[in-house]
Amino acid sequence: MGDPAGIGPEVTIRALARLRRRGVILIGSREVLEREQERQGVDVLAGTTVIDPFGRLGRYPAGKIGKRCGSAARAYLEHGAGFLRRGEIGALVTAPVSKAALRLAGFRWPGQTEFLARRLGARRYAMLAWTPAYRAVLVTTHLPLARVARHITPEAVAEKAVLLDRFLRREGFNNPRIAVMALNPHGDEFSCGEEDRIRRGVRLSRRQGVDASGPWPADTVAGRGGFDGFVAMYHDQAMVRAKLARGGVNVTLGLGTVRTAPLHGVAFDIAGRGRASAASMTAAVRLAGRLATRPS
Repeated sequence: MGDPAGIGPEVTIRALARLRRRGVILIGSREVLEREQERQGVDVLAGTTVIDPFGRLGRYPAGKIGKRCGSAARAYLEHGAGFLRRGEIGALVTAPVSKAALRLAGFRWPGQTEFLARRLGARRYAMLAWTPAYRAVLVTTHLPLARVARHITPEAVAEKAVLLDRFLRREGFNNPRIAVMALNPHGDEFSCGEEDRIRRGVRLSRRQGVDASGPWPADTVAGRGGFDGFVAMYHDQAMVRAKLARGGVNVTLGLGTVRTAPLHGVAFDIAGRGRASAASMTAAVRLAGRLATRPS
């Protein structure tokens, strides 16, 4: 369910109202979910298993960072990770959380992706921004821009390209073509050596059978045809095009199981107002269901 004070409960109920709910388990506050479905005038909880590992939340303000809501979101995530680890579910869809609230609750990972990788013992994993027409994996995720360059290594670039290639092949691309983005404007023209490391990473991935090329200037290659997937160097480089598309999904690669999430945050500015779009959450649930039926 994500952070109770964000739009997670709203988009969860709204998405489930649009979808077939057979086999769905909800992890979150039954009280909050019941209140949300009543506000929307739907009934999606009848016949749906709801697990509440945190218990009563009490009163809290919508749209505000809070330790108690962060603790609840962490409990929901821990429970879902346990389900995945024990193989009791086919896929996990996580609604948005507030990283600030999680930190107040003692959460020490950068985000849900890194937390799930640790809980599931994944050493090589990646965050993928997915839309029906665009798929981009990130070499670095939630880092200040000043620190990005130092984390771009040939090994990191190759690792993400290989993970993306495996995902695309599962999606039905026989020989996927992957474009690797440059870090700097115009690529080599303003490089401080990063593009050389990216180029070496491309060569490493090609030795592993990946049809990768680059580094390509990011501002032009993302809109080009002829590529099935992209490797981006940092968060916003991948996310701008993905978030402009309606219904983008965050997919975690390399876990050995399926985890998806909507491609947006808690949206505290509109939480509790009934204005949140469930397009991304709906797409995340649909994609999770589809991926769960395919061999890893």
